[in-house]
Amino acid sequence: SLQASTPQKAPVNKAVRTNFKTISLDSYSFGSSPSIRRNRVQTTIEPDFSVGASGSPPTRTPLRLSPSRANTDTRQVNSAPRPRQDEENDDNHSGQRNASARRSSENIEPLFPQAHTKPDATAPALSNTLSSEFPQLAASAPVPAPSKSYTAPKPEPRVEVRLSSILNLRKELQRRAHTDLTQVMSEHTFVGFVDDRRALIQHQTRLYMVDYCKISYHLFYHRFIFDFMNFGRLVLQPAPSIYELALMAATELGSVDAEKAAEDVVSRFSDSREMLEEYYHIKIGDTGTIESLPMVIRDYSPDYDKLPLFLYKAATSVNWGDEQGFFKTFTSELASFYALESPLPDDPQNAKDEFRLVVEHRIMPSFKGSAFWAPGSILMENSLVQLVNLPDLYRIFERC
Repeated sequence: SLQASTPQKAPVNKAVRTNFKTISLDSYSFGSSPSIRRNRVQTTIEPDFSVGASGSPPTRTPLRLSPSRANTDTRQVNSAPRPRQDEENDDNHSGQRNASARRSSENIEPLFPQAHTKPDATAPALSNTLSSEFPQLAASAPVPAPSKSYTAPKPEPRVEVRLSSILNLRKELQRRAHTDLTQVMSEHTFVGFVDDRRALIQHQTRLYMVDYCKISYHLFYHRFIFDFMNFGRLVLQPAPSIYELALMAATELGSVDAEKAAEDVVSRFSDSREMLEEYYHIKIGDTGTIESLPMVIRDYSPDYDKLPLFLYKAATSVNWGDEQGFFKTFTSELASFYALESPLPDDPQNAKDEFRLVVEHRIMPSFKGSAFWAPGSILMENSLVQLVNLPDLYRIFERC
C-alpha cells in the first residue's frame, strides 16, 4: 500500500476517516461565499478555444448534409412506390427505353479513361458532356482536384524557458515528488464515479478512491510550471470588466472600501499587462477588461464563477516584488482558479453529465504524462485513498 513521505512511514489505507472538505482550496470554497457563485458569471462568458498561442479563434460552421448523402436521399425520394397505373405505363415503354439506352451508350465516353496525360484539360469537356446529355450522372460525377496544393500549417515551435526562477520551481516539484504516487497516477485506469467529487481508479491489483477536485489543483499547478509560456488561448466573449468582477469579490469578502479595492485590482493588472500576456496569455484590454486566459488542457475552460475571486486574490495575495515568489504565488492562484469545482445540487442534469465527461476524458487522462510529479501532500490531504488490494481479498476468501 502507499505510504506517506514521513519518517514514521505510516500507511494511509482503508482505516482512515476522510474529511472531504477542500483543504488546499479553502479560500475558493463556495461554501463560505455562496452568493458569488449564485451571480452565475459562468453564463455570461462564452470561451472560444484557440489551440495555438496566438491567432483568432476558429470559426464554427453548422453541420450540413454531405453531397453524396443528399444524392442518396434524393434517389430514395424519387424511388418511392408509385400507383399501379404508372407501373403499367412503364411496362409498355420499357422496351423503347432499353433500345434508346443502348444506342446512347455507344456515344458515351468512359468516365475514367485508362490513360490520359492531362486530367485538368479533359475534366471540363467531360463535365459538359455529362451535364448536357445525362444531368443525373453529372451531379454524381467526381470533382477534379485543384491544381494548387495545400499544406497543413506548421505547429508553433515550443518556447524554451531559461528563467532561473521557473527552472528552480520545476526542480522543487521533482524533488518533492512521491515516487509510488506518481506511478499510480501516470499508469492508472479510470473505473467510474462515486459522486460529483470522487471517482474510482485502478492501478495493478489495487483500487483507489480519488478526490479529483482537490487533486486537480496539483495537476494545473504542474502544468503552469512545466508548460510555462507554451499555453493555448481562451478568448472570452464578451470580455468581462475587471472592475465589476473585483467589486463583486471585495463586497462578498467584506472589504471596508470595496470600490477602492476594485480600483486597485484594475491598476495592478493594467500595469502588468505586458508581462501577463507574454508569460500566461492573460490579455488585458485598454478599457480594463480581461480578454483572454491561458488554455492549459485542450478544450477545457475553468469555472468562470471563480473569476472574481481569482482577480481579487491575485492582486492582493501574490508577491509581486520578487520574481520567483511571484511565479510561485501567482501560479498557485491560477491553479486554484482552474481546479475543478463540483456542480451545485440544483444544477440541471445535463450540466452534471457534461462535468463528468470533462473529468473522465480531459482531466484524468492529463495525469498520464511526464509533466506531473505527484507530491506527497496528496496523501496527507486524503485526496487518494486505497480501498482494496486483490491479494488481500484472496486471503479473506481462504479463511472463509
